[in-house]
Formats: sequence, C-alpha cells, structure tokens
Amino acid sequence: MDRLERLLDLVHVLQSAHEPLTFSQLKDRFADYAEGQPEAVRRKFERDKAELARLGLVIRYHDEEETHAGYLLDVAASYLPKLTLTPEERGLLATAARAALAAPSFPHRDALRMALAKLGTAADADGLVALGHRPLDPEGAGAPDLVERLGRALADRKRVHLRYRKPGAAEVTEREVAPYGLFLRAGAWYLVAHDGLRDAVRVFRVARIEDATVNAKRPATPDYALPDDFDLEPLMHASPLHYAAHGAVAARVRVDAEVAFLAARWWGSAPDADDVFTVETTNLDALVAQVLELGTRAELLSPPEGRAAMRRALGALRRGQEGAA
Repeated sequence: MDRLERLLDLVHVLQSAHEPLTFSQLKDRFADYAEGQPEAVRRKFERDKAELARLGLVIRYHDEEETHAGYLLDVAASYLPKLTLTPEERGLLATAARAALAAPSFPHRDALRMALAKLGTAADADGLVALGHRPLDPEGAGAPDLVERLGRALADRKRVHLRYRKPGAAEVTEREVAPYGLFLRAGAWYLVAHDGLRDAVRVFRVARIEDATVNAKRPATPDYALPDDFDLEPLMHASPLHYAAHGAVAARVRVDAEVAFLAARWWGSAPDADDVFTVETTNLDALVAQVLELGTRAELLSPPEGRAAMRRALGALRRGQEGAA
C-alpha cells in the first residue's frame, strides 16, 4: 500500500468509526502499521497524522471515562459547514472568478475552477453581472507559478532562497527569507518575510523576485514558527508607499493644480510653489503606479531610478496596447 492510499484509508476508517480506535486496532487494520519495529511503526503513524493535519484533517486522541481511549477524526474541525448561497451570490462569485481567471498572473487557477464546480457555478456562465475591477498587471503582478510556490512554502513554514532585484538596482541580491504572509494589493502580489540579510521583516514585490528556491531538506518539518505578535492585517491595509521594499528615498513629483487635491490625499502633504510634491517612500514601485494613475497631469522628477521605473512601466503599457490592436 502506498502512502497516499494509506492516508485516504486512515481518514475513512477514523471518520466512520462509532467509537475511538486504539493504535493496536489500527495496526490490525493496516499492514503498514503491523510490520517493523514498534518505534518505527509509531513514527510512521505520527508522520501520517502530521501530514493529515497539514491538509486540514484533525485526528484527536480521546481518553474519556464513557469511552475507551483511542483516535477519531474530528469532523467539525476538519470540514467546513454546508454553504448555502442565493442565485445572486453565486453569480457574484462567478463574476469575480471570471475576472481572476482572465488575468494571466492569477495563481491557483485549477483550484478556483474546482471550487466553482463544487458550487455548481461556471466561471463563464451567461448573464453574469459586469463588475469593475483592476486587472492584474501581467508584467508587474508576479508569475502565477512563483506565487503558488511561495504560498506552499508559507503553508509548510519552509525557508526560501530569493534572487531579488530592488527598484533601480543593476545587481540582483541573494536573500534567505522566512515567509510570513502573501497578499494581493492594487493588482500586484507582495511577500512579507523575515529577511536574514537585514534581520528584519521586509515586504517584497513578487514581480521583482527573479527566482525562489524552497528549502527541500526535511520537507515535513517546519523551518521556523511565526512570531506570536506578527499581524499581516496592518501591512495589507497600510499605504503601499511604506512597504519596506528598499531604503527610504525622497521622490519629487510635479502635479497639475487641478488634481493636486488627490495627490495631497495620497501623500499627506502639500506641493511647493512650483506644484511639486516631495514624497518619502520605501517602495518606488507603488509611487510609480500612483503617478501613472494621474496620466499626463503628473511627472516623476526624481530619483533617477524612479524615472527609469516609469519608463519601463510605460513601455509595458505601450507593448500591451500594441498587442491588443
């Protein structure tokens, strides 16, 4: 019996049992647990439990007076309750899924299609509500296979070796990181991780990661634990201008007077007499995106690496328009 078959059978047996099963009873049912030295067999069982826990299936040991001691699958902790949706809610889910699947950089495409199939909803169903959304930028969001790889490393708590290029940098830096979180903001994916090079938590734009190698040693054993005080929520809702993507820089942006009120709201300051804002940021990519939203009414004057990023972004937009023509 291979391991996958054994795991599936173990789930079925522990979920179907009317009372807890002892390890001795499990050994009678599974030849893989009956053969070998007792300590080796016990370790195999513990590894199987750990793998099922990683998949979200909770096996608990019961030792209560009204029942004999043994193992059972905790159904309530392992499975979500039945989800009941109205036709309108199904339509909204399908609409959101269609927008996601239309973006080349969206990861987990097969999982999304499977989830929609379980709900009886197709991503290309007729009569869906048209919702406005910002599509993922295929050149700036991050490749979907890379996002999935980082997501698996995060779930397994495995360290990752990154090759990362900071905005405006000619050289790629090597980083050893411990992933703490992964989120999507304004069409781009970001990785939050403890950076061994800086010995601090940093935010990495996934599109700037040129390669990511997950630690393959002891795959079933976590490399690290999340700090008890870590909270991803504030980072997700903070201004992208303050993500710790690089050191602090002071950028200068000229903005037409007609839209200066919008820029002032974004940047929390007023322009000088020449309609130029000074913006402190640790994430030039985010500032470039904001300047692009203002179109011809704004110009990023400095630093030079910011202007280079603007040229790259405008070139990508032009190529996209030429390809769509």
